[in-house]
Amino acid sequence: MIEEHPKGATPVQVDWQSDQYWRNRRLSPAQLQVHDIRLEDSGWRTNSDEMLEMREVLSSTLLPALGNRDRLANAIPYEELTKNRSEQMNLRNLANEYGWMNCLRSKDVQQSVTDPESFRKCRWIHISSKFSDYLSGCLLALSDWNEKPSQVVTALQRLEHCVYQQERFSKHGRYFAPFFQYLHGGVVDKKDCTSDPMLLSVPFLDWSVEGEPPPLRFQIDPREGYQSSRSSSHLLRSILQHFYRLEDTADRESQQVFTKHKPWLTDRNLDLKVRRWYGHYPKSLNVDELWVLVIDARHIVTFSSNQSWKSRWPPLQLSARIMEISFRGIRNAFVNSSTEQDYTATTHVITCLSGSLGMLHRSFWSDIPLCLADRYASYLGHLQFRLHRSPSTSLVMHLLQVQEELNIIIQIMQQQMDLIKELQLASNSGRNRGYSHSSAREFHQQNATSIPRSGIATYRQMSFSHLSDPSAQLLENLQREYIDLCDLRDNSNTLINRTIQLVNIRLEDHGKAILVFTIITIIFLPLSFVSSFFGMNFADIRDMDRTQGFFWIIAGSLTAGTVAFAMFLAFYGSSILDWFIAWKENKKRRSRSKKTALKEAARGIKASGIKNFEVLDTMRPR
Repeated sequence: MIEEHPKGATPVQVDWQSDQYWRNRRLSPAQLQVHDIRLEDSGWRTNSDEMLEMREVLSSTLLPALGNRDRLANAIPYEELTKNRSEQMNLRNLANEYGWMNCLRSKDVQQSVTDPESFRKCRWIHISSKFSDYLSGCLLALSDWNEKPSQVVTALQRLEHCVYQQERFSKHGRYFAPFFQYLHGGVVDKKDCTSDPMLLSVPFLDWSVEGEPPPLRFQIDPREGYQSSRSSSHLLRSILQHFYRLEDTADRESQQVFTKHKPWLTDRNLDLKVRRWYGHYPKSLNVDELWVLVIDARHIVTFSSNQSWKSRWPPLQLSARIMEISFRGIRNAFVNSSTEQDYTATTHVITCLSGSLGMLHRSFWSDIPLCLADRYASYLGHLQFRLHRSPSTSLVMHLLQVQEELNIIIQIMQQQMDLIKELQLASNSGRNRGYSHSSAREFHQQNATSIPRSGIATYRQMSFSHLSDPSAQLLENLQREYIDLCDLRDNSNTLINRTIQLVNIRLEDHGKAILVFTIITIIFLPLSFVSSFFGMNFADIRDMDRTQGFFWIIAGSLTAGTVAFAMFLAFYGSSILDWFIAWKENKKRRSRSKKTALKEAARGIKASGIKNFEVLDTMRPR
């Protein structure tokens, strides 16, 4: 049982590194973000006294439970679960390394506000690091070994096979293909599929700064500081590295739209808003991965890259975004729903997906400044202004770069929507046929005076969901952003075609000017040559007794011949060249066929037994 500090109490500072036990562990309680979803008294709502709230559990509150940290490692019957020595050793190593996390597990499920503080609806643990061996360690440590330990071993085996099957390799590090898979040992129980362990991985877009990121507030795994860990961890990749996984994109990163286009340089108000909101200028678009490991209906673990250099309010870190925005939106949908719903780990999967997939989209949180669609729309507007002023081939290259990035983003969003649809099909298989995705209860506007002054701004910034099914709302928000980005891609294609047309029109004008210059050059080139020839300072040319008419006769004849020859080449030069190439190929073909005929005749004569002088006599013409 885990005790929490009372509200308003000063947290106790614990030096975890002073203990040799935690110095030898890859993970310690200080490196985990533990959150509890509980029913609490709202205090300001008139129609309901209970409301779901998410509270972060301080690491110092885990000290009483961690006194029994080696209990799981000593209690697992390794020899009874498997006869394979290597599997026994693997289980023992995982239990010794991650077994202390079993202290974070409890069976107490909260049913009402009056339940003790140790009761909860769901416990969520977030780890800001992505090593694939974390998955096996968390599944082993947080599973229930008292009921069916053989199923836990089976789930671990299926997890290892799933990681091996879904992990991909690239020049820029490892990554998972978008997938989700249940880790049960047999057939899925459609009536209670929420209690089955599940692993999910999905890519999502996030922003970063150009170059090296600012210093991290905390580091999860000590191996992350070494170059050798890059081969085993799943690194944060840029949008170009995500698409060109086998190519080096270092010379193209500076051409990203997020890097080139800086709208805050020309807008003072936007500059103040961006600096106040982000703290840094978002100059790079990256692709991160969200891993979701569902242990059972009440325990869930998520993994992502370490973005601790970002602020927690405004919620720019993934864990803060899920806690402050996504959870409250789904909580509000539950409050305004006509059916009573339980908040389980399956529901929190949708909450985590909503927070990660909507990190840069306005449909998930309307207060976000300079969202993804606005960034590309602003840059396309800038390129359209340049198009009206001076269309050029360089402008076409910029538009092609925008179109390429939009295609990559649309492809990622298509993968996200496909994954959510498959997840809906898997979850709906256990529901009743009469279940409705829409809410039958109307939303009643609350009086602003009933909200405490300290919570008005936060309440207004909550995302509101009008669908009772969180996955349906998530899919709808993604489809809205998907349509906007597809429209931007179509606009970029239209601008490309229009720019090419204007460039071709200008090239036609340039072609006319070149034709005029060519005609003048052809006419005056022979005249210049003849003038230079007769102007040479030699005795036989200087002492000529000819008149000026002789010069014009030669110059006119040479000019007429040059112009006629140039016109002949212009109209018949390609035909003459084609005829010459065909004649040359036919000549080679005839000589090759003649040599082949002679060789075949020689082979036939040699096979008939005729001697050399008889061969010569036979080949002599009669």
